[in-house]
Amino acid sequence: MNIMEAYAKKLSISEKVYQKEHGGRALSDTKKMAIARVLANTSEFLNEAFETSVGTQLANMKTFKKFCLDLTTVALPNLIANDLVIVFPLKSRTGYIQYLQFTAGSNKGGVAQGDVFNDVFRLGQMNDDRMNYTAAAVVENFTGDGETVALDMTWTPVVAVAKVVVDGAELPADGYTVDGNTVTLAQAPAAEAVIKVAYTYDNVIIPQNDLPILNAHMEGIELAAKARRIAVYYSQMAAFQAKTEMGIDLGEILATQACAELSYEIDTEVVKLLADNAVAHDDLTWNKRCPVGVGKRDHYAGFAEVVELGSQHIYDATQKHAANYMIASSAIKPVLALMEGWKAASTSKINGPYFAGELNGIKVFVSPAIAAGEFVLGYNGDDMVTSAAVYAPYMAIIPTQLLGFADGSMSQGFSTLYDLKMLNPYLLVKGKVVDQDFVSGIIAHPANEATGD
Repeated sequence: MNIMEAYAKKLSISEKVYQKEHGGRALSDTKKMAIARVLANTSEFLNEAFETSVGTQLANMKTFKKFCLDLTTVALPNLIANDLVIVFPLKSRTGYIQYLQFTAGSNKGGVAQGDVFNDVFRLGQMNDDRMNYTAAAVVENFTGDGETVALDMTWTPVVAVAKVVVDGAELPADGYTVDGNTVTLAQAPAAEAVIKVAYTYDNVIIPQNDLPILNAHMEGIELAAKARRIAVYYSQMAAFQAKTEMGIDLGEILATQACAELSYEIDTEVVKLLADNAVAHDDLTWNKRCPVGVGKRDHYAGFAEVVELGSQHIYDATQKHAANYMIASSAIKPVLALMEGWKAASTSKINGPYFAGELNGIKVFVSPAIAAGEFVLGYNGDDMVTSAAVYAPYMAIIPTQLLGFADGSMSQGFSTLYDLKMLNPYLLVKGKVVDQDFVSGIIAHPANEATGD
């Protein structure tokens, strides 16, 4: 039986918790696998701990283990980190993410050996040199030394020379001669002069002297789980008073608050990491102040263009992905509420960062960790590396057993172990919404220029 089958009932509970806070959305198989792995880690950890325990009854152990697993079942899917970054559960305290990187194995034109063509994070830049990497056309670079006039072409046999350029100036037809695979200049270029020779070679004839090479490299990212810990401490008398006079279980409330604090801190750390590594773009600044004669709803519709521009920046940087989530400050929520294409989430309970809804298919999360008026756009895929960062839990949230002491004090500890690392900052961009008077001379966004304000 695999871990998905072993924890099917608890995964069903996790999905219900997730759906309640995410507008009915289902948990993906990747997220279910991550939760199942952490549940398995927790179970193994508790089994090992109970083997060395001599002071606890077996029945109490089973009850405590169920409590711990139930805690993981509910706490993990409640993290907004699940939707912002890849969740990569560790099987041990340390781990390693491996991926393939495809690079140029030859120097050809402006393509240098080792240049990245493709990896899981982005496609390498597609320019004229790369476009011709497998073709017969070559633009080869040389550096002048003040003396050399004979330049031997690397890719042979040379069929024709299209042009020779020295420091940006194309040489006339009598400025060079071609003899076989050698181009001889009429005058030696100055030292450090940049020389470019555009030519074609015969890449059909066999045997070929050389062929462009594509290499594959195994790359990796090391992970090491670090701890967060908190304890609750209260009086047995206070617990009795709370139960008798208020009808509440003080120990249960404190345990809930301890778990909520750990979850809140984890989500905040994730959001801060993404915000700090997102690249800010000038064209992602938008003024919410309405121009004269323009209604709020019509003006706020212009923010959709800013969102699309941010998504375009992510695609231009990766050539593989576009934005599928936004993290925004609470000041941006009122703008979204008046926009066409906004679908608010049916969230009945808000604690700290939360899922607010969707804007044209982009999931929107509101977080107090984002500076006022700022927003971050990013992409999070459904596999282990197509994300800006990785959250790697080894142990979700594990409590110690509740201990009572002779003086009537009660104590319980809560711990979590995980790592959090950046993977791909190219999947993040950052912008802001301002509220400025147009008369001040600040142009918030090109879309406002059409109004004449």
